[in-house]
Amino acid sequence: MKKTEVSCILLITLIVFIKDSLLSEATFASNPVLDTTGKMIRVGSDYMVVPVRKDLGGDIGLAFIGTQVCPLGIGPRLNNDPGLSINFFPVNSKKDHMITNGGVKGNPGRDTISNWFKIVKYGVGYKFVFCPSVCNYCDVICKNVGVFVQNNGQALLALSNEPLEVRFKKV
Repeated sequence: MKKTEVSCILLITLIVFIKDSLLSEATFASNPVLDTTGKMIRVGSDYMVVPVRKDLGGDIGLAFIGTQVCPLGIGPRLNNDPGLSINFFPVNSKKDHMITNGGVKGNPGRDTISNWFKIVKYGVGYKFVFCPSVCNYCDVICKNVGVFVQNNGQALLALSNEPLEVRFKKV
């Protein structure tokens, strides 16, 4: 399989992960996730994911990859168009929280393992980590969600050793 095909498959997978079903295991009581104003993230409210590094671009949204095989990916926007908003909904109101934009709620297992991410405090913001612990019998690779910068300067989200530091801006 060619390197570009593998990259395209990874980017399509990340689009599905982040746009359609981004889930988190952030613990509400001990480490609440805060928005850009310092307020706790509210269930059902819309938030934009904003990179802390401004040189990467604006809000996270659909990004042009420039190929016919895989025309769109997910990354910081290079223009002022709004990115993709996400919502927080509790999976278990006593323990876990989930971030989703139309994803499958609950039912952790082999069919939804690619939907689960953790939000971890990182620097002045947070990072997304793909290391789902929701399925005891699933074999997963743990990686940060970071950035891959294309030749045209467009940054795209990808699994990486170096995380992308983000904050959540209420819409």
